[in-house]
Amino acid sequence: MIEDATIFRSKEQVLYDLSNALHFSPESLEENRKGRLSKDQVKQLSGRCIRPASLTLFFAVAPFLVWTSITAGRQQLSFGNAFPALLTELTHVKDLFEAHGEMGGLMMLGSILISLAIAAFMAFRVPISLYFDLLDRKVEAREGRVVSREETTNRPNGRDPIEKYFFSLRYLKMPVNLAACRALEAGSIYIVYLTLRSEVLVSIEPKMGDCAVDRTSPGKSSRE
Repeated sequence: MIEDATIFRSKEQVLYDLSNALHFSPESLEENRKGRLSKDQVKQLSGRCIRPASLTLFFAVAPFLVWTSITAGRQQLSFGNAFPALLTELTHVKDLFEAHGEMGGLMMLGSILISLAIAAFMAFRVPISLYFDLLDRKVEAREGRVVSREETTNRPNGRDPIEKYFFSLRYLKMPVNLAACRALEAGSIYIVYLTLRSEVLVSIEPKMGDCAVDRTSPGKSSRE
């Protein structure tokens, strides 16, 4: 459950707490104010694309590498020549079963098909919209009243419930962590910076009239 803050905090302190919780620096915030992603933010967000893409590539390629190596050993072929031989076997299922037996043929086909199915599943988890956002390196600013919310999903067999936290700005829900929810001054006006297509929250700052808040230290503010 999200705890309400009982101690008054200045807007500078709120920004400082939010930046620590969401891991954005003063330099990144300044780049966001100019409508750009910082290099640090690109590096942080790229992991969301790299991990599923790497797993997709691994499961798509690994079974062919393994069975090509096995084929090379069985037929005394070079690795380069073994791969076309493997493809020939896979496209002639009857010959495959005759060469490896029913169990061996099923094992080969099954392992390849299962691995390709996992690769397809992981491919759907690659955030394509975020990928193009990282290529553009642009963000947009939205302003409004932001509140923190919590969603709890109960699980059977007495297991701990799954808790999810997010910021809400009108229709927009932005996933965050518990520390960010605790750092937010609920109901205040904020400027949030989002990627254009995927609408990923990259930074947030309290609205302070026509002035920007300086995050460098909790007790300072810069007026432009």
